[in-house]
Amino acid sequence: MADRGLARSAARRPGGRLAQRGRLPHLPGVPHPGQRRGRARVHHRRHRPARAGRGRGMSSERELTELEQQAIAWDRTCARARAVAATIREHAADHPVVKTVRPDYDRVLVSLHVTEQTQWAEWRRYFGIEPDAERPLPYAVCAEGYRDGVRVSVVAYDVPQVRARATEVAARPYLLDGIVYDLALPQRDSQGDSWFFQGERREDGMPLLSMDGRPERCTLANVVTQVGPLTPVTTTATPVVREGGEAA
Repeated sequence: MADRGLARSAARRPGGRLAQRGRLPHLPGVPHPGQRRGRARVHHRRHRPARAGRGRGMSSERELTELEQQAIAWDRTCARARAVAATIREHAADHPVVKTVRPDYDRVLVSLHVTEQTQWAEWRRYFGIEPDAERPLPYAVCAEGYRDGVRVSVVAYDVPQVRARATEVAARPYLLDGIVYDLALPQRDSQGDSWFFQGERREDGMPLLSMDGRPERCTLANVVTQVGPLTPVTTTATPVVREGGEAA
């Protein structure tokens, strides 16, 4: 009986007689040859990264520092200046007076070459430049204005020379807001009406103008403000009456 027990235990080992006859021993974790094999399910736990700012005692979004806020505001201001510069270039496409238009960080730089007084007057209105804001130079005029909320620095070349020529050729020159008017000539306004200087002035020396055939008198400054700009009429000669009623 003892010999049979030893033989059976030896046959169950991998190198025993049962293994030699084609029978494999049952090992833990290995399915039996007669057992139906199925796909083992392996459960993986999905790892979710922790969201920034969702920790205990932290807000959902990090607040920007003061320096970061200033940097963002500066970038927006510079982008606005570039957009305004593009708008000015589009407006100046048909104006040979404009030479350069380029953004300079938070402002726009514009250079003009002026050959007539009306040209400078037009661009001063476009940029909202006040006459007392001009800084005269020997060869140009510098001024600061704004367009669509963006600062514009303008250099208008040859403006002093243009004014000097206008003063030389005018029979009765009068300088108002940087423009030389010849009071000896009729001045046509933006609506096509002509204004004449009859020799009358206000106490401070401001010329008084009137429309042809009307007794009302208006100051040159009011006429320019209300219906300007004014253009001298050189096709017809109109006599200018002096204060005493004599022809000039």
